Amino acid sequence: MGRILLVTGGARSGKSSFAEQLTAGLGAAIAYIATAHPFDDEMADRIAKHRLQRPTTWRTFEAPDRPSTVIAAEGHAFDALLLDCLTVMTTNRILAQPVDWDHPPVARMTEVEARVMAEVEAIVAAVAESRADLVAVTNEVGCGIVPGSPMARFFRDCAGRVNQRMAAAAAEVYLVVSGIPVRIKGT
Repeated sequence: MGRILLVTGGARSGKSSFAEQLTAGLGAAIAYIATAHPFDDEMADRIAKHRLQRPTTWRTFEAPDRPSTVIAAEGHAFDALLLDCLTVMTTNRILAQPVDWDHPPVARMTEVEARVMAEVEAIVAAVAESRADLVAVTNEVGCGIVPGSPMARFFRDCAGRVNQRMAAAAAEVYLVVSGIPVRIKGT
């Protein structure tokens, strides 16, 4: 049975670098589960930089919407899996749903969040059936001001609930601040 190790922090806090170091210490057979779409030049550049900092021996899987399928299918073949990141996956799943974000109906928002949380539950279940540990990266988005738009508020709230669920399921949780990881759960 695999364990979940959650790494959270703000933008450019160093969480991905720390997660890579943490994952590298979990064994030799490592897989990286990428959730980002290269939808513009800036994102393509971010993805390229992330690729360069990872060991070439790591196998990469592209799973922007359903990382649980990779964990379920490949978790037996690896010592550890690095999922980077839950926040981007959450964004992908939210944006895949047709919603008028200028006037979002509450029932539709509830349905969209249920779809996001169903994937989170699938990730937790897949790790429980896996031999590999999962290091999951996520962004802490709830420390700023209350966003002005319904979509931004929904995203912030949904991402916060994703993080709460993953932290509850995790054996270890780390908060990375200014490049310094602090263990906030686990031994």
